[in-house]
Amino acid sequence: MAGRGADALTSSTRRAVVLSAAAAAAFSLGAPLSRLAAPVSAAEVTLWRLGLATLVAYGLARISGVSLAHIRERRTAILGATLYAHFLLFTLAAQTTTTAHTLALVYGSPALVALGSAVILREPPRAMQVVGVLAAVAGIAILVGFEPAESGATLGGDLAAAGSGAALAAYVLAGRYYRGAMPLPAYVFAVYGWAALLALPYAVVSFDAGAYDGGRIVAIAILGLVPLGLGHTLLNAALRRARATIPNVITTQEVTGGVILGALLYGEIPGPSAVLGALLALAGVIAVVVFGRAERDPAAGT
Repeated sequence: MAGRGADALTSSTRRAVVLSAAAAAAFSLGAPLSRLAAPVSAAEVTLWRLGLATLVAYGLARISGVSLAHIRERRTAILGATLYAHFLLFTLAAQTTTTAHTLALVYGSPALVALGSAVILREPPRAMQVVGVLAAVAGIAILVGFEPAESGATLGGDLAAAGSGAALAAYVLAGRYYRGAMPLPAYVFAVYGWAALLALPYAVVSFDAGAYDGGRIVAIAILGLVPLGLGHTLLNAALRRARATIPNVITTQEVTGGVILGALLYGEIPGPSAVLGALLALAGVIAVVVFGRAERDPAAGT
């Protein structure tokens, strides 16, 4: 009996790792395609992305035959606001501080998730997992070339990036916390839907029809369907199969994937320090996964 339980958990964790890696691959398209979407305003891009993701989630819910009533609940409205805050603050940070500061501060979220997992979810990571989280965060900082005195950085932009990271951590922890409370398609439909509704007013004020052309429309459509509609849904699916620290740390590899795509699409070849940072971040991810607790989660796979 014990052996079968351990095997079941191992299988669940493996599925979570695969889902998280797929989510990270989907997220990697975000930065390169966002550049292609300019000069469409960040508010408009955010609305279109969230709207398309809501349509994806609606389709999943209909195919699954689950109720959509959860969108009327206060908790999903709060989570939708949290997701919207993550995207909006990330965009504001990208516009008002350096890319290095934005990525390094946003992807400090695994440390917050590890702390929240211990305090809120009562799922404390092991000591070696904590080391892995710190290594992953440090690796991301090195990968993007974080430098506190870097020209172009602003306090307001840095605060927005830190806020975006905190909102991401809260969103990840909530996905784990509510894993048994509602089916995945109903959950993502409600959260994406509320986030899209909240994004609407700012996007309407910012709308500029002249900024759109065929290429930008395609880029925005892919941004909504793949990194958000697919990627965030895969992340939430992974959170139902493993403790929050594992999926969250794995998805930080969005940055590594973005660097690779930047090299392929824009000829932005990373230097030796970037390679070192990527290897350190990857080592941290491996440590978090390998040293995960071998305990059965009765809600896994729901």
